[in-house]
Amino acid sequence: MGEQLRLSTCEPAVPIEGNVCILPVSGINHVVENSINYVRSLHAEQIIAVYVPFEREDEARFEEKWRKWMPDIRLVTLYSPYRSIIQPLSKFIDSVQRKASQSNYKVTVIIPQFIPKKGWHNILHNQTSLRMRAYLLHRKDVVVTTVPYHLKK
Repeated sequence: MGEQLRLSTCEPAVPIEGNVCILPVSGINHVVENSINYVRSLHAEQIIAVYVPFEREDEARFEEKWRKWMPDIRLVTLYSPYRSIIQPLSKFIDSVQRKASQSNYKVTVIIPQFIPKKGWHNILHNQTSLRMRAYLLHRKDVVVTTVPYHLKK
């Protein structure tokens, strides 16, 4: 392990020219707002919010709400009739990553997560974000960042 980490044995890193941030969103709330504020502080070249609806009606309704709430941030909806979030999100990240790598851009997936006041509430919530993070951490071409939002009650 030490040999693999030593700078003298590695190829020089390719310089990163920019950053494309992908922000999976489940709704319009304080958790997402907090994550958007964080992403904006990074001055990424592009911010893409991604929503995975399970019903077509939800897709159109959410797109309209998003346009009114956050018109300056691009929203991509990935309809998933089989209630899968990881698969459509993964395919989308693949396509963004292929295009980003042509310009030496890095893809960062920002995962919004609320932190309940009581630790045992985690059993009931945040399962999707945990699965998403576990899946993405095994990809060497994507940076994964969690943005916590702490609940007060």
